Amino acid sequence: MAVDEKALTPTISVVIPVYNEENNVENAVSALRLVLENGFSNYEILIIESGSTDRTAEIADSIAKTDSHVRVIHQISREGLGSAIRLGFANSLMDYILYIDGDEPFDVARIEEIIPLLREYEAVIGFRAGKRESFRRRLLSGVYNGLIQLLFRLNVRDVNFSMKVVSRDLIKKLKLRANGCFYDAELIAEIRRTGTEIYEIGFEYTPRTSGESTLDKPSIILHMLWEMNIYFIRRKLLGR
Repeated sequence: MAVDEKALTPTISVVIPVYNEENNVENAVSALRLVLENGFSNYEILIIESGSTDRTAEIADSIAKTDSHVRVIHQISREGLGSAIRLGFANSLMDYILYIDGDEPFDVARIEEIIPLLREYEAVIGFRAGKRESFRRRLLSGVYNGLIQLLFRLNVRDVNFSMKVVSRDLIKKLKLRANGCFYDAELIAEIRRTGTEIYEIGFEYTPRTSGESTLDKPSIILHMLWEMNIYFIRRKLLGR
């Protein structure tokens, strides 16, 4: 009897946190839908909409009405990237969970390359390869990555790149609390705490073509450093 290879592939939930991404959200879902339909036995796309002031919420709801694979969760208030991702993780139903930004930071067709890795690894994360962002963003990213490596010994190439796939069983073991952009580092640190092996794979970075990134705003950076300090105290000094 012939074996249905697709039936043997894992199922996947894709979590997309969005805020004021009216020009990106529909394209992001369309691109994901194609690769997920071809590569996985079942999938869902969770759009976590965090109080957008443009038409993002309206567009996301319209997509979900015509596609049973898409669900939209609206946060009552914009609480931060980490809170949106945790909300998506908590509501995911499939074997694996992929977190990706709504502005498509890489060619999503390459998700197919991850499928065979999921048969061996519970955590697969991406790192930026090729062309990078502006000098300011490169500088901030380099300083932040260096500080995170110094404090937590994560031993990964790129802490913040938004391509992380983690099994739902592993997610249940992690103590994730960060509401802001420290979330990426906290996720990797918690995976390391469990002793789980992480596989890294490089992706050509795709610069944002519309919308505005807020990750380099002083308030965002200060909140990230504050949450990093809280996590350091909890893990290193209090042993929690």
